[in-house]
Amino acid sequence: MQAYPPVSSVKSEEQQSVLMLHRSRELLIRQRTMLINALRAHLSEFGLIASQGWSGVEMLLAYVEDDEVDIVPAMKCSLVLNHPSR
Repeated sequence: MQAYPPVSSVKSEEQQSVLMLHRSRELLIRQRTMLINALRAHLSEFGLIASQGWSGVEMLLAYVEDDEVDIVPAMKCSLVLNHPSR
């Protein structure tokens, strides 16, 4: 018995473009999540702990941007440059 690939209907250009839009958005969300998690992990090695998600990164950014905080300039630059909203 020969196996045949599953049959699927042909999609219109409109359907394909909507699927492309959704896949692109999902990719951007995954990449943003990866960046946020990486930043939180790296900063936790320096004792800077933040809550999960976007709000945690916003708090870290506000803390790091404070001029009175003594922090390594390269680390400060990395957080500011890699911030997902910039």
